[in-house]
Amino acid sequence: MKKLLLLLSFCILHFSFCSAQTNIPGGNVSGTWTVAGSPYLIQGSIQILNDSTLTIEPGVTVNFQGTYKMYVQGRVIAIGTATDTIIFTAADTTNGWRGIRFDNTPATNDTSKFFYCKLQYGKATGAYPDDEGGAFYFYTFSKAIISNCQIVNCEANNYGGGIYCSSSSPTITNNMIFNNSASSWGGGIYCDASSLTITNNTISNNTANYGGGIYCGNLSSPAITNNTISNNTANYGGGIYCDLGYPATAITNNTISNNTANYGGGIYCSYNNSGLLTITNDVISNNTADDGGGIYCNDNNPTITNTTISNNAAARGGALYCTGNSNPVLRNTILYGNTAGISGAQLYLEDELSDPNFYYCDVQGGAAAFELNNNIYTGIYQNNIDSVPLFVAPSGGSGTGYNGVTADWSLQASSPCIDAGDPSGTYPTTDKAGNSRIVNSIIDIGAYEYQGTVSITASVPQAEFAVYPNPTNGKFQVQSSKFQVQSLDVYNVMGEKVYQTSVNPPMTNAPMTIDLSSQPAGIYFLQIITENKTYSQKLIIIN
Repeated sequence: MKKLLLLLSFCILHFSFCSAQTNIPGGNVSGTWTVAGSPYLIQGSIQILNDSTLTIEPGVTVNFQGTYKMYVQGRVIAIGTATDTIIFTAADTTNGWRGIRFDNTPATNDTSKFFYCKLQYGKATGAYPDDEGGAFYFYTFSKAIISNCQIVNCEANNYGGGIYCSSSSPTITNNMIFNNSASSWGGGIYCDASSLTITNNTISNNTANYGGGIYCGNLSSPAITNNTISNNTANYGGGIYCDLGYPATAITNNTISNNTANYGGGIYCSYNNSGLLTITNDVISNNTADDGGGIYCNDNNPTITNTTISNNAAARGGALYCTGNSNPVLRNTILYGNTAGISGAQLYLEDELSDPNFYYCDVQGGAAAFELNNNIYTGIYQNNIDSVPLFVAPSGGSGTGYNGVTADWSLQASSPCIDAGDPSGTYPTTDKAGNSRIVNSIIDIGAYEYQGTVSITASVPQAEFAVYPNPTNGKFQVQSSKFQVQSLDVYNVMGEKVYQTSVNPPMTNAPMTIDLSSQPAGIYFLQIITENKTYSQKLIIIN
């Protein structure tokens, strides 16, 4: 009988421990919230007073029982771990809770830290300013770090579905920010008059009217670096919207892919003729828009350097759309594989005053293929090439129907973009992957610098090679009178390899027949690899 009573007592105590919870009424809070007291059921809006600190242990769940907020005038230390996340959530996921709010928090307080936290169902749906900042709201306060957190399923009736920053510059790094929405600006992140750091985040599946992933405007100068910004949706700027950014705004080393907008699938930039917006070492691919699949410029002169703008799709301006006296400067940049349903696959110039300048770029079709909309192009077009970039593994086509995030946009050894950039020394010191630039003698074109031994590519010398017939119905022959041909590859205009063969023993004099009759009509590029050089030849397949 005693054993039975002891066992029963143990079970009761064990059940009580496992079902422990702490009710927190509205009002002032501080001290430490322990995992033993979790979950903490918040039954009214709470406040951390100036000079007070609330510490939340790993594994704690903070569950708001109504539309309440955490108002921080002091400091919060919420440091979880990769295996013991701190969760901020709502009992009613439809109405949510009102987020964590730093509103004129005194700068004399130490830095608030949110590491390995998950914030979900934060909903800024109250009266102004409670309609801004679904998970986080920062107003005139910068001493905060948000790192390795998940911000998901949050929303704002106005600005900042996930995070709102005004005159504030917190550090936002290594987070997952997804499935958030804002009725107006900044589905994932909104920054206004702020210089925050946005680094190494995945910002995906967010929606807004302006800036599905990120909105930065009104004298903001954020550093947006090493992020993956994908599958976001907006009317203006599916991935990023930059507006009135007179201080320098740097968009560097990002993957901006598979976003959708009416204007500017990847990036929309407007109203900043100062040219202080820089876009460097970015891959902008597989975005879709009505105008400006990759980038839309309205009265804006960004500097675009060593960026790969490929496989975007739009009705007008697959890669780039310029209007309102926009004169961006593009250097060492690839515009290839972009498509337009109406006109201007690589560039659409809406007005007479818009004349972008191109230096040492790879532009499909060259300046002759620009859609000028009955205007005259007077920009500088200097030392550019028109060659298939030969990416390692590009996406299978243009637009959001193909995955630009998982594609490999680095260069093959025989890419014509290797050592084809600006030799003057105007270049970033590292590439998108963090590798050194100028591995060989001259900087490469595009976001990635080829790190291996250069395979020099030249046009096929007609006196030493015969490629016939060309145009062809798909079957043609290759014959060399001088070189030993070791392999033959054929690429389509998207840079995809559609034919490959090794020649063993190497071919000399005897013709070799290639059959591409299964490929659709169009333009292709034959790559002939000899013992010491690689040659390329344009092919035309007709029905």
